[in-house]
Amino acid sequence: MSTGELVPTLAVVTLLVLAGCAGVPLGESDTTTASPSNESPTASPTPTGPASVTVDDAVTVENGTLPVNATLTFNRVEAVTGTDVDPWPVRVRNLSEWRGSVQQVGALPLNRALGFENVSADWSEPTGVTLQGAVYVHPGDGSAAKTERVLAHEYAHLVQQRTTMFPWQGRLDGPRPTTDLLLTRRTLVEGGAVFVADAYTERYLDIQSNTAYARGLYRNGSATYRSALAPYVFGSQYVEYRIDDPANLSAAYENAPRTTEQVIHNETPSEEPPANLTVRHQTADRSSWEFVRNDTLGEMSTRATLDTELDRERAAAAAAGWGNDRLLAFQHATNDSRYGWVWVMRWDNETETDELEDALLDYTYTRRQNSDAAFNYRALDDTTVAVVFGDAEFANAADLRATDGTVSVIVSASED
Repeated sequence: MSTGELVPTLAVVTLLVLAGCAGVPLGESDTTTASPSNESPTASPTPTGPASVTVDDAVTVENGTLPVNATLTFNRVEAVTGTDVDPWPVRVRNLSEWRGSVQQVGALPLNRALGFENVSADWSEPTGVTLQGAVYVHPGDGSAAKTERVLAHEYAHLVQQRTTMFPWQGRLDGPRPTTDLLLTRRTLVEGGAVFVADAYTERYLDIQSNTAYARGLYRNGSATYRSALAPYVFGSQYVEYRIDDPANLSAAYENAPRTTEQVIHNETPSEEPPANLTVRHQTADRSSWEFVRNDTLGEMSTRATLDTELDRERAAAAAAGWGNDRLLAFQHATNDSRYGWVWVMRWDNETETDELEDALLDYTYTRRQNSDAAFNYRALDDTTVAVVFGDAEFANAADLRATDGTVSVIVSASED
C-alpha cells in the first residue's frame, strides 16, 4: 500500500494498518495483513535451541552501520524460532518516516471527523520496517540493546514471510478486504513478531521486553497513538494465549481469527462470528450526494474512535459488545472535499446496546462541540444504532429505517 493519494473513505485503514506501525518505534512488517484485558506482566515465552548459536548466513548491512552484529542477531532469531531461512539485506534508513506515520492521520477527512489528531513521533528511538526482500532499521539515538530488539522484531517478520506462515499469504481475495479484516491480519502479524522479540530479549538482552515497552507506550499515549499501538498490544496478547514457544509460531496462525473482536478476546472464528447485519442504500435522483463505498471497521476501530472523546476504560467497555458494523461513505457530486458517513452498528444483546448508546450519545455530543462536522445519533432497534456524521447537509438528507434486521439508508433529493 502506498502513502500517496488515498481515498478519504479508506482513512481508517491508513490510520490503523499503515501508519499504525510506521509511526512508532517498535518495528513493522509490510505484510497486508483497548487496553489489553490483562495488562499485568505475563510469563515470557520460552525459546528452544542452544543459548549460543553458530554464526552463518551472513547478513549484508547497506547504507550505513549498526551498533549491533546483524548476522549474529539473525542467527539467534533463527535459533529462537527453530527455523533455517535465508536472510535479506539490512538497510540503515528511517523508512518508517518516509512511508508516512501517525503524524499525518489527522489530515485525512474521515480520521479528522472521527476525532483522530496529528501527533509527533519520536524518531530518536530505534524503528524498523520489513518489506519483501529487505529489512530497514533506523537506530536513532537508541542504545545498542534497543536497536537489537527492533532488529530481532524485524527478523521475526522475515521468518514469517520466508516460511509462509500466514493462511492468507499468496491468496487473492475476491472483494476488497474491510478495515476490520486488514487490521485483524496486521495484528496477528505484529503479535507474532512481538512474541519472538520477547523470547529473544529474555535470552540475550538485559532490557524491557517488546510487549512491556508497547504496553507502556499504549497506556501513556493519546487516543491516536493508542490506535497505532493496538496491533502490537492485542496481537502479542493473542499469540501468547495460543502458544508458549516461538518455535511453534506457525501454530498461532492455525484457525486464525477473522475479526479484531476475536483477536481482542482470544477467540476462534467459530466462537464469536459477526452478527447478521444488512445495510442497503438508496440515493434520490436529484440528490447532491453519491455513494462511494462501504466498509466494516470492527471492534478495535470502534474502541479507538470512542477513545478520542471518552476515557479509555469506558471506550473499551462500550466497544466490547460489538457484533458487526457497516460504514457507508458518500461524497458531494460537485465538491469532492465534502463528505458524509453513515456508521451502522449492531451489538450482541440489548444490555450491551444500552451501554453503547450512552457512550455514543456522549461521544456524538462532544464531537459536535469539538469539530465543525455534524454528528447525529440514531437508535434503530433493540440492538442496532447508527451515527450519521460529516457535512451538515448530508446529515439532514440521510434517513435511516430498520426492518427485520435490514437497515435502509435513504439519501433524499437536494433542495432547489
